[in-house]
Amino acid sequence: MTRSGKRTICVVLVIVMGIGLLCAPASASTRSSEYLASYSASVLPDPDGRLVISASVNGRGTMTELGVKTIFLYESADGKSFQQVKTYESSQYPNMMGSGAFFCEDLFVYQGKVGYYYFASVYVYAGKDGMGDTRNYTTTTVKAIA
Repeated sequence: MTRSGKRTICVVLVIVMGIGLLCAPASASTRSSEYLASYSASVLPDPDGRLVISASVNGRGTMTELGVKTIFLYESADGKSFQQVKTYESSQYPNMMGSGAFFCEDLFVYQGKVGYYYFASVYVYAGKDGMGDTRNYTTTTVKAIA
């Protein structure tokens, strides 16, 4: 995926998150916290079975730690019965965490199987001064393409 493609995905995620905050203030309050303003994640199919796993996290102000703690990726041949196929931990992949007020990254490209279905369970984190919050976001299910 090109650099401009990555930027486009990040911009789209920010817009979607902004619209979601305006359209659903009741649900936004249950998802946000003292540290997390909003967050989202996606698994997008790329050609040849590749899957791009991305995340966007907005902190409430500048955070000393902001990003993704853990990603669990699930796979299914039939779209019904899913099994965990990959785990990504920020302790092993430093690119999953940053600092500041906003984090938006294409984190990983996973080589999936064409025709199989995938989704991710993403645990985002925002923290400051030794305190912080973790929340879970489950992506929509996508099918790997040729």
